[in-house]
Amino acid sequence: MKKFILSIAVLFVAISSNAQILYKVSGNGAKGDSYVMGTHHLAPISIINSIEGFNNAINSVDAVYGEIEHSEMNSPATQQKMMMLAMAPADSTLSKVFTKEQFDSIDNVLKKYSGGQATLAMFDPMKPSLVSQQLAILINMQVIPNFNPMQQLDTHIQEIGVQAGKEANGFETVDFQINVLFGDPISKQAADLLESIRKEDMMKSFSFDLYNAYMAQDIEKVRQLMIDPDLGLEPEDEAKMLTNRNVNWVTQLKTILPQKSVFVCVGAGHLPGENGVLNLLRQAGYTITPVN
Repeated sequence: MKKFILSIAVLFVAISSNAQILYKVSGNGAKGDSYVMGTHHLAPISIINSIEGFNNAINSVDAVYGEIEHSEMNSPATQQKMMMLAMAPADSTLSKVFTKEQFDSIDNVLKKYSGGQATLAMFDPMKPSLVSQQLAILINMQVIPNFNPMQQLDTHIQEIGVQAGKEANGFETVDFQINVLFGDPISKQAADLLESIRKEDMMKSFSFDLYNAYMAQDIEKVRQLMIDPDLGLEPEDEAKMLTNRNVNWVTQLKTILPQKSVFVCVGAGHLPGENGVLNLLRQAGYTITPVN
C-alpha cells in the first residue's frame, strides 16, 4: 500500500466554502505576485476550468515551475534512461524475486485490471516499482471518470505557460525523480508491491477518496489520506517524499521570488501541514492568500 501511494504521489463534487488549491504569494521583497497551485498527478485536466483565478494567475507571471520540467522528462533521451534504470539486475528479475505463488497473485491482479492485456511475465526484467506504477495507473483508469494517462495535469499547466510565452522550469532534476521512482532496494520494492496486491480493495478505495478530495479542492483531506496511520506514508517515507522536498523547493523559491514572479504547480499533498510549502513560505516571511 505504501508503494502504491508513493507511485501516485510521484507519479493525486462541489467545492466547499473552505476548499482551495490555488494561493497567491506576495510581500517580503517578492517581484510581484506569485502563485502556488496543488495538483493531482492523475486528475483530469478539465479541473482547470473550475479553478477560480487560474487564467489570470498564470498569465500574470514570468515563469511556471513544476516538480520537474516536463518537456525534459518526456524527451526520448530521458525515457530511454528511465527504462534502463527500471531494469532489474540479472539476479533480481521478478521471476527470481517472487515465489511462484506470489508471482501468480500479482499476475492475476494485473490481468484483472487490464482486461487480460497485461501479464507479469511482460515485466519480468523490470524492477517491482515499475509494476507498482503500472498497477496504480490501471486502477485509476477504473476509479477516475474519463481518466486519460496521456493527459497529465502538471504537464498541461506547464504547456499553457509556455504557450503564453512563459519560461518553464523544475525544482528537481530528472535524475532525482528517477531515483525516487526506482532507487529503493529491490527487496523493499518487492515487499511494497506484495502489500499492494494484498490490499487491492483498499487501493481502490484510497484512489477514489484521494480523487474526490482533490476534485473538491480539499488539500487538508488530501493530507489526511496521505498520512493516515493505516494506509498512508510511513514517517521515513513522509520525510523523503514530502518534507525534505518541500524544504528544498522553498529554499529555491526564496532566491527566485525576488527576481521573478512564478506560477508553481506541485502535488497537492505538498501544500498543507506544518512542513507544507504554504506554511514554510509563511515562516519565510511571505503572505499567503487564497485566490477566490
